[in-house]
Amino acid sequence: MMKAKLERCLLWLREGFTQMLRLHPVEAALIVVGSIGCLLAYELDWDDALPKLAVVPLAFAAALVVNNLAGRGPWRRVYWVCWAPFVPLVFWSGLEDWLSTGPSLITYGILVPLALLLCRRAVENVRFVGDVMIWLRSGILAAFFANVALGLFCAILYSTTYIFGLDGVWIEHVSVYAVIFFETFAAPVLFLMMYDRWSGGECTGSRILEVLLNYIVAPALLIYTAILYLYMAKILVTWSLPEGGVAYLVFGFTLFALAVQALQPLLQKRMYDWFFDRFSLISLPTQVLFWIGVLRRTGEYGLTEPRVYLLVSGGLMTLCVVLFLARRTGRYFYVGVAGFLCFAALAYIPALCPERVAVDSQVRRAVRVAKQLEMLDADGRLKLDSFVADSLLAADYRRMYEALDYVADHDTTAFARFGVKMKDVRGAVPQVCRDYVVYGLNYVCDTDSGGWISVYNDRSRCVEIPSGYRRLYMNVTRYGDDGVTYRFRDDSLRIDFRGERPAFVISGQELLQRQLLRVGQGAFPATSVLEAASDKLLTYSDDDLTILFSNMSMQRRDSTLWLDDVTLDAVMSR
Repeated sequence: MMKAKLERCLLWLREGFTQMLRLHPVEAALIVVGSIGCLLAYELDWDDALPKLAVVPLAFAAALVVNNLAGRGPWRRVYWVCWAPFVPLVFWSGLEDWLSTGPSLITYGILVPLALLLCRRAVENVRFVGDVMIWLRSGILAAFFANVALGLFCAILYSTTYIFGLDGVWIEHVSVYAVIFFETFAAPVLFLMMYDRWSGGECTGSRILEVLLNYIVAPALLIYTAILYLYMAKILVTWSLPEGGVAYLVFGFTLFALAVQALQPLLQKRMYDWFFDRFSLISLPTQVLFWIGVLRRTGEYGLTEPRVYLLVSGGLMTLCVVLFLARRTGRYFYVGVAGFLCFAALAYIPALCPERVAVDSQVRRAVRVAKQLEMLDADGRLKLDSFVADSLLAADYRRMYEALDYVADHDTTAFARFGVKMKDVRGAVPQVCRDYVVYGLNYVCDTDSGGWISVYNDRSRCVEIPSGYRRLYMNVTRYGDDGVTYRFRDDSLRIDFRGERPAFVISGQELLQRQLLRVGQGAFPATSVLEAASDKLLTYSDDDLTILFSNMSMQRRDSTLWLDDVTLDAVMSR
């Protein structure tokens, strides 16, 4: 029985390999070229050859795409020479630098997979999803089997050399040969064999996939949808703008939901068709939430490379949602074509290069803020002597500094228009707000970082007590059954006097504003200033009470400085 199974397995491998050679002769030749190239680079120490070998997978993918498009028709001649355009890349001196750039990552990580999907020309959604599953299954299983075989071979090799006391450099050579063989030859050959075996076949979901989607994933999506709708209701009630970070949450949620929606036809039992059939309509409000969040973030902080990609990906996401509002237009193939064109434009049209777009945006942001601060001369150069030691301007200085720092890091030519050096800008920032402007420390102005500032009283202090006070409450605790207690919750401070007098309640925002006015500072005072005036900041007084705080913590939320928490030492009442 075991012998028969082994014979069937060997027969399948032989027939599959023969069929692979017949259907993919160019791809097979490129696999051999890549494997031999890796062996020669290792044996001859051709370190410079390694970047050149990275062209082989690109040529392999191009051959596979043209093979699917050309078929057996007259365009078959193109297939035999499709590798030729990649030969000049091998001799290109800038190849190694290009491999570490964004266009290279887009090409290998996005354009190549999309090209492999689109070359199948599967307009129908079921066929398109089936092709995705076949490509993924072929690639994952090929890599799995090749690496399992490699692991077993290495285990046998090192066990044998250890048991019999063998030694020598040949052991390392054999292990490296094995890695090259299994990773650059066996894995791609198995990939083509499995692809040929399953290509065009019907793809169905397993029982495990059915349980996972119906009983775990889909209910979680329903809960998340309800959370987003509740958040939108909160925005409407409070009439406030959504947080910029919500755009990332909506983006991830929508993409995940669209992926689950695509897998629904593969299931025998579909429990949530009522949700996924109407998902485009349901998700339209979340798309509005996404774009408001994106526009708010880009409006406040300008564009960066990740935000450019977010805009493009968000546009494709919204396009997919809109297309699936109607059955005639709802095709993943169309979205794939749009995605391929968009990312190809980002990678290979200089005017649309994300780095260039981001730098231009940050230059405009820096110029806009500098003009508001009257820090540009007639030639557009930055006037460093125009910095003013005013903490009220710290937020504006921070926005300008962020933009200048980004431009200086990404494009020195664009930064040269300001006529200064970045180290000079850093040195010209007033000491009173330098920590915040340069390092983003001690201030609470960035909603992304959730920055905070705390002021403590770690020394003895003297407080003048006006006449008329009758009681002093010491050891005030947050919770307890006896004595005076307090709590800071829902952005409000409440002190409970256990019936001796009415409870004292004040909103955190009102308390913070009163204390900042008491210190004589604006909305963004420096930490050093607050610490120097900690006695005043940590002492609250009105007609009835004087409250001594030992700590105040502040945080930035919704573009406003909020009181995050307080700790009480004592309370005096009249």
